Amino acid sequence: MAMDDGVQSISATRLTHPPAAPQPAKAEALFAAQSPWNSTPVNPVLGTDIMPSKNQTPWIEELAYSSRIFRAAVTDAPVTIYGPKGGADLDIANQLEAGTVVVPRFPAGVVPATGQDGHCEILDPVDGALHSFFQLRQIGGKWCATKYAKTSWRGSGFGTVSNPDNVRAAGCSTAGGLLLASELGMDVVPHALAIGMDKSAFVPGPIYPATLEDFTGATTYKGVKGQRFPMGALMMLPADFDAEALALVESRTIARTLKKYGGYIVDATVGSMNFYAEIGSGWNKSFVDKKTDSRFPADMQAIKAAMRQVVSQAGWTDADGKPFTPTPHRSMNLLSMRGPWAGYNGSKAFGRYDAATDLFQAEATTEPRTVRQLLYTHAENDPDRFKWKKQSWNLNPEPGVKYTVRAFGAGDITATLSVKKADYKANYCTTGALAPGKSTTFTWPSDPGTVTEVYVDQLKGDPASIRLELVKA
Repeated sequence: MAMDDGVQSISATRLTHPPAAPQPAKAEALFAAQSPWNSTPVNPVLGTDIMPSKNQTPWIEELAYSSRIFRAAVTDAPVTIYGPKGGADLDIANQLEAGTVVVPRFPAGVVPATGQDGHCEILDPVDGALHSFFQLRQIGGKWCATKYAKTSWRGSGFGTVSNPDNVRAAGCSTAGGLLLASELGMDVVPHALAIGMDKSAFVPGPIYPATLEDFTGATTYKGVKGQRFPMGALMMLPADFDAEALALVESRTIARTLKKYGGYIVDATVGSMNFYAEIGSGWNKSFVDKKTDSRFPADMQAIKAAMRQVVSQAGWTDADGKPFTPTPHRSMNLLSMRGPWAGYNGSKAFGRYDAATDLFQAEATTEPRTVRQLLYTHAENDPDRFKWKKQSWNLNPEPGVKYTVRAFGAGDITATLSVKKADYKANYCTTGALAPGKSTTFTWPSDPGTVTEVYVDQLKGDPASIRLELVKA
């Protein structure tokens, strides 16, 4: 995740494997059929950049700095998760900004990863939720986390432009690309793999499907030409790589998987190039029966040396083998309702953004109220443009392009979007007040430097909710 400097030293992770998490006889596939994790590139063309030798020791991380998926049951009790101090002032999207969230079914046996990242996933088959945590800990008898994201385990597995964040730096959960205990013994793992690498091999500017990168990426990503990759890059082994020449069964499975699905770079480490396996799963064969196995590093080095970035492909097929075209970031909804929101025209601030539902939710009121958020455009050549600041667009709307604004929600509430010159000396356009179910279309102004005002007006009465979406017409 964006605060992750990542992986324990290699020597420190050579420990006896703890028991693996119990697995059902046949677990249903994680994420949608058209998720990047479950998609296969058609006729991929590989680039020439290589993974550097320095600070990139190849590894399978399945202990302190990996994650584990716990499956909730109907009988599990709810648990309140407490957020970090000053949550509302955090500069990154975080569903704990309000201070607490309630996980309705929290398994009693949850044990987060012991490293500083404290990753953990709870999959709830009752409501389809995937609860993802960063730095989950019990403190004073309370469950606390620095970061939390609620998504669907039947979704894409990655963030969107309007809701880009999760617990990995790339904007995805730690469940994505994880080598599971239940997948041991397969000839090919049925999904792409998650890859982490030392920051010295990164270049700033995430690419699809990543929506973010480390929040210090603009200054700490200093990969050298010919040996650098962006967050979100899809890495594969060439078709002629001889997976069957590798010594270990697990290595051969990983290689076959990388030849078919590849692996996405989704996080930063310290000194290693990681594949991530479920904690205690047994994928890492570096140290077995209290003996070091020299075949493991040799296999990993061979895989690392041959991996290359996919620079183009003829198309994609989904998990069912059907061709499809992924939705690019610029064709997604560009507008987030996350704020910060401030009272406007004498009104006190009210309501909160709920990332799980992607709605601004307002409590009941005895008087009409108005809040406002501001969004500024940024220079498109700014390498730090994905720093998900609260008062900037994640991706700028494109000047001269026609957009449709739609309102979703319920109750006596409206939202208005107005675009003005950044110095407020000109008003370019406004949607007018849109109630849930209403929409309008306009052309974004040609001025590259604008400020967008989003107002929410709630009438006297019951609780209400709303969001505006800005999509290409």
